[in-house]
Amino acid sequence: MKRYIIPSVYFLSGCISSLVSFGVASEKSPIPVVESVHLTKVQKSVSIKPAPKAVVNRLSSSKRIDAILASSWKEAGVKPNAPISDDVFLRRVYLDVVGRIPTYKEAIRFMDSKGSGKRAALIDELLASEGYVNHFHNLWADILRFNARAAANQNITPFYAEWVREALRKNMPYDQFVRELITAQGQAWDNGAVGYYTRDRGMPLDHMANTVRIFLGTRLECAQCHDHPFDDWSQMDFFHMAAFTYGVNPSGSNYGMLSTAQRSVREAKDMPEQKRKDLGAAMTEITRAVRNNYSVSHRSSLPKLPHDYRYDDAKPSSLVQPGTMFGADPDEIPWEQRVGVYADWMTSKENSLFTKTISNRLWQKVMGIGLFPAVDQFTAYSEASHPELMAFLEEQMIESGYDMKAFLRVILNSQVYQREATVVDPVPGEIYQFAGPTLRRMTAEQIWDSIVALVNPTPELENWKRDQLFHLRMAEQEAMQKVLGEYDEKDLVKAAGSIAKLQKELKAEEEALRLQIVAAQKASDKKKVSELSREVSQMRTRLRTKVVEMVFHPGMKKSGVETVAMALPGGGAVEVSPMMMDGSGTNSAELRKLQDEAEKLMVEKEMDQLGMSDSKARSQYLSFRRSSMKSMIRAAHLESPAPPGHFLREFGQSDRDTIENANDEASVPQALALLNGTTFSQISNQQSELYRNVAEAQTPESKIDTLFLSLLTRKPTNREKQLLLSHIEERGGSLYQDTTFALLNGQEFWFVQ
Repeated sequence: MKRYIIPSVYFLSGCISSLVSFGVASEKSPIPVVESVHLTKVQKSVSIKPAPKAVVNRLSSSKRIDAILASSWKEAGVKPNAPISDDVFLRRVYLDVVGRIPTYKEAIRFMDSKGSGKRAALIDELLASEGYVNHFHNLWADILRFNARAAANQNITPFYAEWVREALRKNMPYDQFVRELITAQGQAWDNGAVGYYTRDRGMPLDHMANTVRIFLGTRLECAQCHDHPFDDWSQMDFFHMAAFTYGVNPSGSNYGMLSTAQRSVREAKDMPEQKRKDLGAAMTEITRAVRNNYSVSHRSSLPKLPHDYRYDDAKPSSLVQPGTMFGADPDEIPWEQRVGVYADWMTSKENSLFTKTISNRLWQKVMGIGLFPAVDQFTAYSEASHPELMAFLEEQMIESGYDMKAFLRVILNSQVYQREATVVDPVPGEIYQFAGPTLRRMTAEQIWDSIVALVNPTPELENWKRDQLFHLRMAEQEAMQKVLGEYDEKDLVKAAGSIAKLQKELKAEEEALRLQIVAAQKASDKKKVSELSREVSQMRTRLRTKVVEMVFHPGMKKSGVETVAMALPGGGAVEVSPMMMDGSGTNSAELRKLQDEAEKLMVEKEMDQLGMSDSKARSQYLSFRRSSMKSMIRAAHLESPAPPGHFLREFGQSDRDTIENANDEASVPQALALLNGTTFSQISNQQSELYRNVAEAQTPESKIDTLFLSLLTRKPTNREKQLLLSHIEERGGSLYQDTTFALLNGQEFWFVQ
């Protein structure tokens, strides 16, 4: 099996790592609610269809899973793994459901609780938590390839990710989740699900192949060019499927009357050519402020077969009508209903592949391996390792109304889930008998989020300042697009004339500055060159600022869109202008002041709750918390994907270019990131959540207990504790840092047992 080994450099790392046996064994933080800034002043919520009357009986269903596997074990002569202890269960279920290790306080709370039903109660609590939303957001971010840096997606992806989070938060049934993605229309600020189509903008054939792969677990890519060599799908099947959504059109921003004004200027025969060019350039500059706000609509377009199509069931280059891969083809349908018919067929209870795919995916998510090992490579010849269990899971998914939490709850409450992990990798080609879950290394997100929980006392807190900035900027975009839709054509031409004049003035000023730069370079005056170059780089910002002031501000006043409600952490809201940005599109000094005051108030409440009165200590804590709330936040609230070089990328986070291409392989850069990076210094900071808990412990013994419970979710063995205490005199306070480093770099920390 794969092992993750980190070189040891601290004094005690080697001896502690050798003692920490491999495979051995809350209080909820207040989460400030940060709502989206939106022109309507109302958070657009995800609507959920009513739950079905049939409710899955968790206990009996979990027992049925165990009974099916028990029969399989007997037939195969396999002995199931032993049941796990409470501490192993606690760590495993936190990692599987909320994607991070439990905090010290969460661990103590569970271990101190009594009663035979405490495991089931914890499962329910975690499934209802914001941690579940964050963790399963990461799963769907990989599957759906959230990529804010992809062309034209910077204004779409944040809304798309927010839509998915809200669907998870409200437990949207999976069939509704898929249907709303497939049928999405409009603009991102009204319906974030449109990100599903803008992600593959301009690639309708590839988009259809991705849809079938994600939701039906079937690879059709080969059939785009020829009949599938290893399955029953033909090239014609591929184009029939593509016809359903070929007319979905992620188009650019709606420029309203500006488009009419542009056309009238182009067609004005009595206008001098130079003036026409100047006005055209000015209008292009006006549109720059609202670009990349793609809107998804449906058209009547149909795909054509390739010009070299070589099969005898149709002629090359002929149009193809919609048709399903299997099941009855729909009758001829109006083009505006194609996508809806496609979504109905895709998500139907009669579509076995649809139910099978999500059931297998979620089983694999918590057990480490699927009943079909490959979640997206079903063929006509695929067979489940345990057909009876697969059929039962499909039945559970349907009976629950495609309730993913209810489905997960059944698995998590089963005895097989709560057995020791199998530490030997499954042999390819051999049936894995599920004597217990498989041992897995944490994903990049699980590692990062666990570190966040060691540092940040509010690990589920959103990146609220960044989110507010984005939503305010998009409120500005929505307002400006509304303005262009209501502007008078003549007024736009007049405004464009003013912009054209300004462009000429700035161009002349820029040329003069460049001449001065040349002169400063000849004189070897580096300081002057830098100052002048900075002025040149600010020309674009100055032009954008003037366009907003001259065109959009007057239009906003005229249209009555002047303020939006911005929610603040801890409650309350303020009315702000959606134009509260500077010319470069970043938050203004006024907005930064509002955010800083809200953040300071939130941290001051934390300090009051901690009973912190010393002014120096409060100042240090405030500085630390402001830093941690910016950098030490969960992966779900960081840029998607994280930038190259970030901890997440070093540890295998997907680049979101292809579906689920994350990896969990160990590497030298990972070891160096832990040995030489800033991660350990953040964890061992005296203001971190970990070290504040260590500081509260009264004795060396209890401090060591705190470290083990915080990092490994178990208490140290007597041998481990005695070894550590034997070095207390020579190491002093450094002993706790040594221990932290050793535990953090040991194998037990990195694996989901």
